[in-house]
Amino acid sequence: MKSFGTITPSSNIIVERVTLAMTRDIATVSPHFARFGFAGPSDTVVEDYHWPSMLGAAQLLADAHVDLICWNGSKGGELGFDRDRVLCRRIEDQFGIPAVTSVLALDGLLSANGVKRIAFVTPFRQEVNDKIVRGWSAAGYDCVANLGAGLTNNFSYSTMAPETLTAMAREVAKAKPDAILFYCTNLPGAGLCTTLEAELDLPVLDSVSAGVWGALSALGLGGSLSAKWGRLLL
Repeated sequence: MKSFGTITPSSNIIVERVTLAMTRDIATVSPHFARFGFAGPSDTVVEDYHWPSMLGAAQLLADAHVDLICWNGSKGGELGFDRDRVLCRRIEDQFGIPAVTSVLALDGLLSANGVKRIAFVTPFRQEVNDKIVRGWSAAGYDCVANLGAGLTNNFSYSTMAPETLTAMAREVAKAKPDAILFYCTNLPGAGLCTTLEAELDLPVLDSVSAGVWGALSALGLGGSLSAKWGRLLL
């Protein structure tokens, strides 16, 4: 039996739902979770992680002797991918446990499939979207479209209706990206990916499911997922 722990903000309700749904039929893996305090307005552009919170959550997961720790959050796209690489190194150095992140998993999936033209669907204001675009552009991606819902409260992201997210995905698809990203780990986009892929004839990725894929792949279980989570996760 393999185990992995996931770090998530206290006001996030989507990460646990998706992680449990994706791993429910994989008998050889056990997912676990640790929260750090984060609620209310969350669209302030910051320049670094709050390290005591992140490493404190990692400590709680290390107490359970998990085999891997996953930061299933999208903030690294704003801060720059190197911040997530630093986070992974600090977790491994301090606790002796390898780590992955949602952003680095998304990057790995896109790079492995030769995807460079991407479009974002987010719950954020344009100021935050602009920061995300700069982060991904610096990593070599061509961000051809981005559409945010203008929300500012972390919990509110989880309340977005499937119909709204579907309409937003159709809108950014008009820019003809190579892939669409539901970009926020408190956004309920994972269950929409395969239906939109069939309709739009292009890959649709979700931040949360990419993070779970990254954790499973690092544990040697990358081929365990069903097709219902998106074509690039197989």
